[in-house]
Amino acid sequence: MSTADTNDFFIEQRSSAEIKSELLNEFFKAWCSAQLQGQRYKTNPVLAFIDLYAGDGKPEDGKPATPVRVLNSIFGATDKYNLNKVVRTFFNDEKKTVTARLKENLQQLPYYADLQHKPVLLHEETSLATLAKLLGNDVPTLLYLDPFGYEFSQQLLLQSVRRWGLDLFMLFTPAKLRAAVQGATDDSIMADVFGKERLQRIREFCDRYQDAGQREDFMVDQFEDVFREKDYKTFRFKISLPKKNQTSHYLFFVSKNDAPYMKMKELMLMYSDYQEDGVPLFGANIKHQLSLFQEQYRYSIKNLITDLAGKRDYYHNLPIDSIYRHHNIGTNYIRGNYKEALEALKAEGVVEAINPVSRQTMRKVSFTSIIGYK
Repeated sequence: MSTADTNDFFIEQRSSAEIKSELLNEFFKAWCSAQLQGQRYKTNPVLAFIDLYAGDGKPEDGKPATPVRVLNSIFGATDKYNLNKVVRTFFNDEKKTVTARLKENLQQLPYYADLQHKPVLLHEETSLATLAKLLGNDVPTLLYLDPFGYEFSQQLLLQSVRRWGLDLFMLFTPAKLRAAVQGATDDSIMADVFGKERLQRIREFCDRYQDAGQREDFMVDQFEDVFREKDYKTFRFKISLPKKNQTSHYLFFVSKNDAPYMKMKELMLMYSDYQEDGVPLFGANIKHQLSLFQEQYRYSIKNLITDLAGKRDYYHNLPIDSIYRHHNIGTNYIRGNYKEALEALKAEGVVEAINPVSRQTMRKVSFTSIIGYK
């Protein structure tokens, strides 16, 4: 079983706003850390954060609204990175009146005058020009959106896929996905996002299969393929309703870079269900039947052992951490799974664990071990 701390947040049915409030700011901080690690050589690094569903900034259930949490994190950052100097923030909402109230509420923050980069509200053309200039300079950007929401949200999604390659934190319901696919016309933004041929494949599949679950799975897979075909790393987390075999939400994160992808994967570990062998399912309240026959799982310790056994040309004389960082992308495997799999391969005589300092053989595999294939 997993040794990761678990979180019972999804034991109750949650709204999109609640899920966003729980996860987005925590990931924003981890994302900033990952991006700035990669920009250590830059004298004046710049990051951008865009929230297209910011709301009006008022407290939510007695807690600060997400835009306020993000700005708190920026102004209150105490680590080696001065986020107040580095991060530019952009906020918007579907309704202009809501965005106007957000501006007023943010200006009431006690530290607002000390923010080096004031939040930009995207309901004005001059603000859009500022954003376009920033994105045109390849500034690392985290964008939060519902990909099937209002038109401006869809436009930024399309431009990100086509031109900018932003890191996208997407939260949506199956109903929104279904409506977007069914309502897409040849000249719609969704037709440009999915591509006409892919939309036709989805419609043909839905005509052929009547099972709602199969249709949902196929549509979600096709949406994920939009990003995979553009060389994104994709992370998917399925949230089911408690005690029901029905999907509540999907959380998607896509990035061109390994580090932010792995930060998202690490964050969602505590919210995930696990298989009996300790491999996370990366979903909450997922209906699954525990079985001694692990062949039913796409990702399992047994499958990982088999895969690593044939990877001598890739991983001979590499540290476990390097093997993990290279191999885990696009899988459900986590760091501890690799230690367990390599311990099994050591017991089988396929590999040996080597001390990185003395270069002597180690009796047990540790996270510092270098793995030598025999």
